[in-house]
Amino acid sequence: MLDSGWLILAAAAFLTFFVTQFTVTVVQAGAHWRECHLQLLSQQASLQRSSLVARLASQVGLPNTSSSETAWRVLEVAEVVQESADCRSYYLVDPYGQALPDFRPGQYVMVRPALAGAYQATRCYSLSSSPDPQVWRITVKLQNVDAHSPRSHSAGLSTWLHQTIGRGDCLLIGGPGGQFFLPSQSTNELILIAAGVGITPLMSMLHWSLDHLPDRRVTLLHQVTDPEYWPLGRSAHGWQTDFESLTVHTFFSRAEPSEIEALSLESHGGFHLGKFDGALAQQFSRSPNTDYYLCGPDGWMESIRLQLQNAGVATTHIHWESFGSPVTERSTTPAHDETYQVDFQHSAITATWQDPEQSLWELARANNVSLPSGCLSGVCGSCRIKLISGKVEYE
Repeated sequence: MLDSGWLILAAAAFLTFFVTQFTVTVVQAGAHWRECHLQLLSQQASLQRSSLVARLASQVGLPNTSSSETAWRVLEVAEVVQESADCRSYYLVDPYGQALPDFRPGQYVMVRPALAGAYQATRCYSLSSSPDPQVWRITVKLQNVDAHSPRSHSAGLSTWLHQTIGRGDCLLIGGPGGQFFLPSQSTNELILIAAGVGITPLMSMLHWSLDHLPDRRVTLLHQVTDPEYWPLGRSAHGWQTDFESLTVHTFFSRAEPSEIEALSLESHGGFHLGKFDGALAQQFSRSPNTDYYLCGPDGWMESIRLQLQNAGVATTHIHWESFGSPVTERSTTPAHDETYQVDFQHSAITATWQDPEQSLWELARANNVSLPSGCLSGVCGSCRIKLISGKVEYE
């Protein structure tokens, strides 16, 4: 007979083995359950996302994908990057992995919230990346505008984007479009002049030029307040490391000298205190055929344009982008008893216009005619439609 001590040890060993095997089985079962549960959640999220995209596409009258470059399409936010204290970049992709239409460097897209009706705020945002069929990028500044301002609709949209939209969300995107772009056939020297977030279309031009014409001489002049509010600036200075043809200068209006010194040690390019003007910008040119591209506040651009012209730059070489000049007063005001009939052919709606302060877009909206919009000042061109007959005066 076995000694009782050996029986106890054998029983203990068997019990230990049983408990161990049972624990391993339970752990494996738990891991398998968690894996199945996560897979199920992923499948549910994918189905919900596909359902959302299909519903949004149906809302704007589109198929799941659209090849039209002017159509509204549903795009997914693939990534959000904080570029500065008040600017964020949103990387947009087709939710079905389809190629995005081509665009010209400098053009913009229209952005509107999903599932918010036909007349929700629509805003134009420049594409801040080089044309890429896989991903688009817009860089949005958080606007702080009084609620009674004519631009309050656009400020509210930027706030909504910053506070609400993240990775995986969907937006309705119209375009691309716009007449401010870099012609692909031109090889002229470039001087890109930006103030603040006005750098966005110029970054698209710069990136495209470096990719396709790396030997073309390009100078970027960027006016900002301080390093905290400096969207995309570090990226532009970083490119100067790889391209001898590129020169980047940033001017800080309210930075500390120590900040300028630190930036000069860590990055390539020029860093300056103060502001630059058109005369200084012209001094960077080495060719009479240099093209100047400007983007920033309207008053600032007007000042730079005049200074460039006074420095001898031909107006045909000065190009600028504007997304909403203030509406000016009409030089002639029609009498209040004067009326006109407006036929919206596609919608089969006839409306009577008699308010001298009402735009055609506002008349359309009042009569449930859905027209695109952007700046609501008649500048960006988003609301441009074909005039079939009649005459329209626009100042």
